Amino acid sequence: MKATYKILSMAALAVAMLGSCSDFEEINVDPSAAGDDAVHPDYSLNKSFYEAQMDPDIAERVFVYNWASIARVVGENTMGATARYNDQFNDRLYTYSSNWIKSATAAIELADKNKGSNDHEIGFYKNVKQIARIWRVMLIADFVNSFGPYPLNAFSGVAPKFNSEKEVFDFFFTELKEASSSLDLKVTPTDAEAKGDPAFKYNATQWQKLANSLRLRYALQLTEVDNAKAKSEFEEAAKLPLLTEAGDLFGFQENGGWSAYEGVMNRGWSDHCISSTMCNLLTGLGNISVKEIAEADKHTDLIEHIKPINYVGEKYEKHYPALTDNPTKQLWMDGIPEYLDPRALVVWCLTNDTTATNWPDQAAQGKKNHAKYGMIDPTDKDKKKILVKVDAAFTWNGYPAGSRSAWNPETFAFNQVLNNAWDTTPMLSKEYRNNSKKRIWMAPWETCFLLAEGAVYGWATPMGAKEAYEKGVKVNFTYYGLDKYADKYLASTNYNRVGTSVNFDHTTEPTDFEADYKDGYTKEAKKMTYHYPDASKILYKGHKLNDKLTKIITQKYIANTPYGVVQSWNDRRRLGLPFFEVPGNETTQTGSDFDGLFAPDSYKNGQKWHHFTQRMRYPSVFENSDKEQYQNALKLLGAEQNTMMTPLWWAIKK
Repeated sequence: MKATYKILSMAALAVAMLGSCSDFEEINVDPSAAGDDAVHPDYSLNKSFYEAQMDPDIAERVFVYNWASIARVVGENTMGATARYNDQFNDRLYTYSSNWIKSATAAIELADKNKGSNDHEIGFYKNVKQIARIWRVMLIADFVNSFGPYPLNAFSGVAPKFNSEKEVFDFFFTELKEASSSLDLKVTPTDAEAKGDPAFKYNATQWQKLANSLRLRYALQLTEVDNAKAKSEFEEAAKLPLLTEAGDLFGFQENGGWSAYEGVMNRGWSDHCISSTMCNLLTGLGNISVKEIAEADKHTDLIEHIKPINYVGEKYEKHYPALTDNPTKQLWMDGIPEYLDPRALVVWCLTNDTTATNWPDQAAQGKKNHAKYGMIDPTDKDKKKILVKVDAAFTWNGYPAGSRSAWNPETFAFNQVLNNAWDTTPMLSKEYRNNSKKRIWMAPWETCFLLAEGAVYGWATPMGAKEAYEKGVKVNFTYYGLDKYADKYLASTNYNRVGTSVNFDHTTEPTDFEADYKDGYTKEAKKMTYHYPDASKILYKGHKLNDKLTKIITQKYIANTPYGVVQSWNDRRRLGLPFFEVPGNETTQTGSDFDGLFAPDSYKNGQKWHHFTQRMRYPSVFENSDKEQYQNALKLLGAEQNTMMTPLWWAIKK
């Protein structure tokens, strides 16, 4: 047990020593030379704020390769989404987050020891303690939602003992409730103090709103395992002040210089190609035509590439995996769909769209930005003969889940388009790569969608489900500068490629339709029946594609992209929403925790929880340091083995 304590304290402290910034150099008391009663508690909390934004080392390995991949926010990375892991990457989250939690815990303890030397400090330090409690809950939540059980007594001077997820969530509710009610809203921080909190400037009113909104978030996480507890906690918090307005965004400004404030997605070699999942959700959603958007933005060069919405592209049945329930499988859109969610071309940039204001110039990183690639003849023993070349300029296609040479040896080997996704698929906009955004931890639109979900269940809420839903969409459109499209968007009854529309009152289920397409090899125009996902076989227990809960979670997912990846993953594990296709697979899932759990054609029998990544593995450093607590954590998890395919306590288990 002592070894575990070292991992969760000394190792974390060592990591903390690696980071610094100018804000911390201004500290005028040397903590090593002063007693705890002289150390400002906010200094320790400021440190936690800073380091938790993730330096490039952990950001790429955890945020991108794991969280964002699993949430299908980025598609070119087949690691987290396909239950593949790297022990060193997992260790980054385990060790670094332990450090962040340690600093927040230290702030709480220091606030108890250093009461302040004047009236202002006395009031401010009391608030620092409550803010640290709120922040610590958020940090522990990311740990628990990634790994599972967590030791609540970590950093208390005794050997940590792991607690069940239920115990941890009970702790969350107690901490948030007490912290919210204990904040003194009359305390105004000095300019120097406010500087240490780049998100809310130590504004107690905003932190109180955050605490209450977090109670909604964590309450809804329990709907499938303890509905009574979820309802009770939710309704109590819903009566209180919440983050619901445009100015209530809780986020930290990204910055450069290889610091923790570096953008979590700003590594030049990371392509951040859009996923097929995301493309399906955004296509056709909202009745806002690309032509209308292009003309309004004076970006009319897009217009010649627009294709009618009932045209689904070119079919390449020899070059894309067939064993998946993706409704657009084996189809390549040789242009831009007539209708896209207005946010699509703000968050993402089309291939070769060099005049777009959000164009991410990957050529500066050694990428080509655009090229023609071939579909190789599968019968050619040398794998060199090109059947057809594909021009990916101004096309809308996502990287399909499960596309990997070990799993799809034939289609992957012969598909140069898929092998060169950085040249052939839309990529994340430059604003998310150049440190110009705030990394969002919680946004007002999320609170609105949480309220909408609660209202759909019939719980007591300050606004109705439709009002909350529409407000969530509008607040998010305001964030993107798309206000002018909001009303038309919310009235739309058009379906996206997975059968969901925007209009809250429009709950008619989609029906399959006759679609136009072309044979990719001969270019012959043909017709086919486009099949939406079979609602009877999806993971969502409501077995609907267009009910109100599906709309709420779909909009929440889109609005939270690209920063809210953990919450999107949580909704998928808890509800099976929004629709994710089963990863394509033609053989065995070599090198993945999926291996042995489902056969290549098992999607035909309907989606199951084991088709989707459930958690991250505890790193080997934990097992090697304290086998007793390692086994205790697995027991609490309900697992015999430490794999990515054990559902967490609150997740779907069917």
